[in-house]
Amino acid sequence: MAICNACGVELRQGARFCDMCGTKVNKICPSCGEVLRDIAKFCDLCGAKLPTERVVPVKQTVQGGVAAGRLHTVGLKSDGTLVATGDNQFGQCDVADWTDVMAIAAGKHHTVGIRQDGTVLATGDRSQGQCEVSDWTDIVAIAAGDSHTVGLKSDGTVLAAGRAADGKCRLAEWKGIVAVAAGMEHTLGLTQKGTVVAAGEGLFGSCNVKDWKDIAAISAGHIHTVGIHKSGQVLEADAFAAPGVLAWTDMAAVVVSPFHTVGLKNDGTVLASGDVQYGQCDVEGWTDVAAVAVGERHTVAANKDGTVRAIGDNSVGQCAVDQWKLW
Repeated sequence: MAICNACGVELRQGARFCDMCGTKVNKICPSCGEVLRDIAKFCDLCGAKLPTERVVPVKQTVQGGVAAGRLHTVGLKSDGTLVATGDNQFGQCDVADWTDVMAIAAGKHHTVGIRQDGTVLATGDRSQGQCEVSDWTDIVAIAAGDSHTVGLKSDGTVLAAGRAADGKCRLAEWKGIVAVAAGMEHTLGLTQKGTVVAAGEGLFGSCNVKDWKDIAAISAGHIHTVGIHKSGQVLEADAFAAPGVLAWTDMAAVVVSPFHTVGLKNDGTVLASGDVQYGQCDVEGWTDVAAVAVGERHTVAANKDGTVRAIGDNSVGQCAVDQWKLW
């Protein structure tokens, strides 16, 4: 007999909702209609093998977007091609020939992208194995840390490549994940239930997320962890909260660098707090923004009209995005 995951009551055969708490039953045998436990791999009534559950879709529509590494910036165009600017010492900007890309991420000195077929491309610093992703398949989301790369598969499991000595790549047991984030020495995963899991050294409390609930988004900085509650409120898991960040509300996204934090509100405006040495927090007045990214000391935004703006350290051209048109 199947059990309701919400209240523990036994469910009658064929039930679509729990008759005690009203929770919808999601796991149903496609052959005979029996209600099953969420962890079931075979039907306990007819013995049919159940299809592998997909936590997130295999393909996503390319919307375009931006990513930033320590000293480089990457833009994803709506046609699946990329543009890049800034430091190219390790080849992290060598993305001109990439095509059919649907999502990107930038690490300290490397760039990664997911193609529409679920395979992954990578370029840049390979010294820690962070670009050894050529055999990955069925990837739907990606994150890049200082020296590692994390890929989310459509079944909710997670892969990792790169420097593993600190435990940030030990993710084999993670399941039911819908989003990932990567920092310097830690990795985060957002679960279907809105909770967060973490792996790695957890320097200064960056992995202290076990009590987080109802989380809508996560972001990992150098030794920094930020989450957005479903209410739009910002949470931080470490001792490095930039001034005022915990008072931010109505947030759509928050991104963090080693030195500053940037938030995108649901109305398309942008907030920033932290180091202002290079003007990287001078975002007051930015409007109609669709996405944000941060490098070590620069801030980038993709506007709703597809243009891109950047502010902060431009010592190697990482802010030279004025001519970009992503969609």
